[in-house]
Amino acid sequence: MHQRALRTVMLIQAIEETDRLGEVIPLADRAQASRTALRESPGLPTAATLPLSRQSEAFLVRRAERLLERLRARSPAVVQVLTLAGGLSWVGRAILLIAFMLGVSLSALDGSRRINILAFPLIGLIAWNLCVYLILLLGWMRSRHSLVRVSPASTYERWISARIEGLLRRSTRFNVPLTSGLRRFAGDWRSIAQPVLVLRGKRLFHLGAAVLAIGLIAGMYVRGIALRYEAGWESTFLGPRSVQVLITALYGPAAALSTIPLPSSEQISRLRWTAVGGGGDAAPWIHLIALTAVLYIVLPRLLAVLVANFGIWRRSRRSPLPASLLGYARALVLSVGDGTVREVVRVTPYAYELRPDSLAGLERLLAATCGVSLSLDLLEPIRYGEEDGIASRLAGATAGVRTFVADSGRTILSREPVAGNASTADWNVIVMSLAATPEVENHGVLIAAVRDWLAQHASATPLLVVIDEAAYAARMKGDAAFQARLPERRTLWREFVAGYGLRACVADLTQIASGGASEIEARDAARAALWTASERA
Repeated sequence: MHQRALRTVMLIQAIEETDRLGEVIPLADRAQASRTALRESPGLPTAATLPLSRQSEAFLVRRAERLLERLRARSPAVVQVLTLAGGLSWVGRAILLIAFMLGVSLSALDGSRRINILAFPLIGLIAWNLCVYLILLLGWMRSRHSLVRVSPASTYERWISARIEGLLRRSTRFNVPLTSGLRRFAGDWRSIAQPVLVLRGKRLFHLGAAVLAIGLIAGMYVRGIALRYEAGWESTFLGPRSVQVLITALYGPAAALSTIPLPSSEQISRLRWTAVGGGGDAAPWIHLIALTAVLYIVLPRLLAVLVANFGIWRRSRRSPLPASLLGYARALVLSVGDGTVREVVRVTPYAYELRPDSLAGLERLLAATCGVSLSLDLLEPIRYGEEDGIASRLAGATAGVRTFVADSGRTILSREPVAGNASTADWNVIVMSLAATPEVENHGVLIAAVRDWLAQHASATPLLVVIDEAAYAARMKGDAAFQARLPERRTLWREFVAGYGLRACVADLTQIASGGASEIEARDAARAALWTASERA
């Protein structure tokens, strides 16, 4: 899906999932948009495959665009947020204009009618650009991430995020339900858009440097055409021989390409400004200065712009769907299909025995999150000290016992073994207990092992880390300090899982009721926590 289309779909998703009563997008409008998009999407599969088919993606895009059209008329802030999320074109134009004017002003820095062949503005620009090239080279050789944190490109991305946040703060005073959806969209979109926004910032940075040099060239030619100038040099410390060495190093490549001869040492002596005269024809020197600026600044910067453009095109043309969007997307596709899909979720408990009521809550949570009917393949719990054998269990032929929840809400386990491994499952879930204290050598080893194994063998299979609060709540029952400790415990686990590049869905599985607020809240947390290997790129 193109990033522009994905941006629209994620915006509509964020609004729909926070606007549960239909205050921003009426429920009738949503149903009508689904019917209209279905008519415009021939060949839409009745089963939402993983990954989504192109027909399913086209359905989502058409539906989101229909709803966005209706939102535009009622809520102009939506358009502003979308524009900001895609990057600001007027900011780029303003920066380029300023760069050009600065270059023109550098050409007339001394305010006289002389062209200094030592060209200190040009030397300064070349020195600055060579330093930038060196920094970029070192950053590329060592770590691109370290460069991104301090580069003007990342500053551009953070500035856009700050502009979006400022707009949302103002919108809160007028439309709270819409602002909630927009705020969620901004948070979800930032991680997806950050690489492209950083590339856009790099492109603007390089293009600005090229335009600055072009402004210097244009200013010098305008001065040479409109006024009569002389070229020469003067220095307190440099003599003719030193100046000849300097201009040979500076203008040698341009002279070779243009066939403009460089002066001899005697000619350089005559170009020196003294109290009684000096200087010479400025035209060839303006040509040499212009060509030198093109060789050292304009061409390398434009090459960097082309590289950034290619990166933007490559990342934008086919953006992978974030795992947090999959359940929402598949639920919409199945709502217009026959809804008969049943998929397999492989559940791996770690140092935790799921009780029947927690298992039933997990089933309800996953069904709401994934948007399909599910069968749970529940593995035997992995005990402390068994983390090193997780790879063999992931690749093993026996997944455990299959479970499902009957209409009455009772959890039923079939006792026969189920064949398959983590790569044959449609979803993979790790379940841990909030009552445990997360440890790098135990919980961390398990999380990293499952994550890395899926990245190597099943890149399209989503992974979800669920932290069940039920055991902790039962242990702390009657403790007056429980309500104060619970947020601290949740934060501890979220930060621990985030250290492995994932998010944790923290919920009390025993309290999840079908169709209730607890299910909706847990579903949103689970969808935000879903991860696929494609998100590592």
